[in-house]
Amino acid sequence: MAVMVSGALSLSSIATEFGGDAELPLSAFYRGAGRVPAAGAPNLRIPANGTISFSAFRGGALTAVVDCEIIGGGGGGGHGVGDGTASGRAISGGATAITSAGKQLVSAAGGLGGLNGQAPRSGNNGEGTAYGPGGIGGNVNAAGSSAPNSSYGAGGGGGGGDNPSTYDSSGAGGFGGSAGTRRAGSIQVVYGAVLTISIGAGGPGSNAGYRGGDGAAGYARLTWDEKAASFTASGSVVVD
Repeated sequence: MAVMVSGALSLSSIATEFGGDAELPLSAFYRGAGRVPAAGAPNLRIPANGTISFSAFRGGALTAVVDCEIIGGGGGGGHGVGDGTASGRAISGGATAITSAGKQLVSAAGGLGGLNGQAPRSGNNGEGTAYGPGGIGGNVNAAGSSAPNSSYGAGGGGGGGDNPSTYDSSGAGGFGGSAGTRRAGSIQVVYGAVLTISIGAGGPGSNAGYRGGDGAAGYARLTWDEKAASFTASGSVVVD
């Protein structure tokens, strides 16, 4: 909600947006003085001191709507084996999250790691995302490949298995890792808030037998007031 941009303004409408009551003087709403945030494009016309008028508050806002897209890290690929099958799975990808003042606002889970030694002899490909494909499953007696770094949140390829021979049975390949969860939506924060973005790591491929490939790390993109910030590694941004 923002202060109306047209029509008659009153102290009560300003107080409704920024807090306080209609009995306060207009000078109680100086920008950066406690009620009106010092930051934020909609508030830049509101003076921090001196002469102040009702018209300066048109479009002013306490909070910003931040559109966000986040994806967790991709799971690692499971390993293949030279004889028989295996158990367990590779390590899953990490969660990507946005927090402010220690409070989590939104998060996206990482993808599951692929099963070890359960696929047919060639390893399975990792699951891709909207940003690109996952890692390629390994051929017979070959490791799986890691997901490309630009395939944010994609899974690693599973390691290959082994053909049967006179001396042993066939070996099963590994399953590829799953893609991280992708979430898109919006959050509402006070102008001037610091948002901390934690990017989920890709899960490492299982390294026994014929190794699985690593999953790709997650990603985050935030937009507000015609501004944008993208993250391929953990960091922070001020909503100003």
